[in-house]
Amino acid sequence: MKKQNRLSILPAAALLTISLSACAAADTSPSGQAASDAFQSGTDEAVKDTAENTDRNDTSVTGKDASDASNVADRIQVTIQKTHEEFKADDGTILLTTDTEMPVVTIEGEEDIAAKINQNIEEYYAGLSSDDFEVLVDWAKPDYEERLANGEAEWFSNYTQDMTVNVTRMDDQVLTYKLTASAYNGGAHGNYGSVAKNYDIATGELIRFEDLAEDISRFHAAALDYMVNLAETPSYKERLFEVTKADLDSALFQTGSWVFTGSGIRFFSDPYVLGPYSSGEIGFTLPYEKAYEIGLKDAYRYTGNFMEERYYTSQYDANMENIPTEGEPEYYFDLNGDGTEEGIAFYGFVYDTESEDGKISLSIDGTDWGNVVRDQINPNGGYLEETYLLYDEDPSDNLTEIAVLFTEFYDDGSDSGITGRNHYTYLFQYTPEKELKFTKRLDGYITNPLPPDTP
Repeated sequence: MKKQNRLSILPAAALLTISLSACAAADTSPSGQAASDAFQSGTDEAVKDTAENTDRNDTSVTGKDASDASNVADRIQVTIQKTHEEFKADDGTILLTTDTEMPVVTIEGEEDIAAKINQNIEEYYAGLSSDDFEVLVDWAKPDYEERLANGEAEWFSNYTQDMTVNVTRMDDQVLTYKLTASAYNGGAHGNYGSVAKNYDIATGELIRFEDLAEDISRFHAAALDYMVNLAETPSYKERLFEVTKADLDSALFQTGSWVFTGSGIRFFSDPYVLGPYSSGEIGFTLPYEKAYEIGLKDAYRYTGNFMEERYYTSQYDANMENIPTEGEPEYYFDLNGDGTEEGIAFYGFVYDTESEDGKISLSIDGTDWGNVVRDQINPNGGYLEETYLLYDEDPSDNLTEIAVLFTEFYDDGSDSGITGRNHYTYLFQYTPEKELKFTKRLDGYITNPLPPDTP
């Protein structure tokens, strides 16, 4: 397994002083926003703009039905406080920007629990010291001054330190924040990393891994075996370095490296840990049904609609008339309620380099239904998100929907071209007659109806 330094946001200095360099691999854009207190240094001007944003509310990611979600949202609400800072050179050029999102929870009738959670978060954010930003400005200054002296000031990109918040589960049992810190400190691209904060709503305490099951050794061993099997599937092999069971164990079972979500417990690793930067964060979801089977406590039971979350597979240089679907399902699930599990493999993108054409292949029991998916979306005008889901929209019909997440580009007709993105979820059903049919399109991702760039 290749070894790379991990970007961690647990010690603030580790994030804020990371050195980032050019990378030859195809890169994906890191997401995140970030944070801190303003400081004054010499002739540099610090500009601070702090605002509380109560419009953004990620609580709907719980995946519960509308009535349950409404009841929980009435009692438990999360708002996001945003802080923006700019640090400038003598001539007014911005050397460094920081943007921070910090969550604040309110719980009706349990104000002491909410206060305990908020205090823990405030203490965590207090570790993001302004002294670290002074170091970054000291790095940015000579970078800018060198380019200025060489007549290349327009090529200088200001450094950034950002932190964003995503609420991955919120119900009467659990509140989970996923905090993602991203940094650009010169070079070809930035880097990013995440840390999880899972809170027990009954106590306000952080949930430790050892709290998840009575027999935590059995739970750990079984969860690791499940992830080892996932790592052997095509969609993971294309993202991972050559990894061993020990590599997965050390990367995925660290404090802060797992979150409760709507589809299960998701264990994640930052870029460079288990795969190249182009693979981004790599996550392994342990579905709740499997988690219950191996001993997850009832205190953390989830009763929402999500069943499974998987990466799709990409394939290049493929003979697109002979996609390897027969006999190669990535997993099995009873989609149509007939008591028999169907074999599923989703080739989200198959690309023929000679014809420069691409297609989608969704294989169910060896039959390719990719045309049904392709008829609803336009991959040339956007892109599939890296994961898709099995989602039980209506438990009474015995059908489990396949949810495909898609981002569509749009423009305003000006010369600038693409100006924004629309996020959609497409739901498909595999019927008792063994046919795949499209049912509906929902605005937003069903995992997070308010995507990060929603105004």
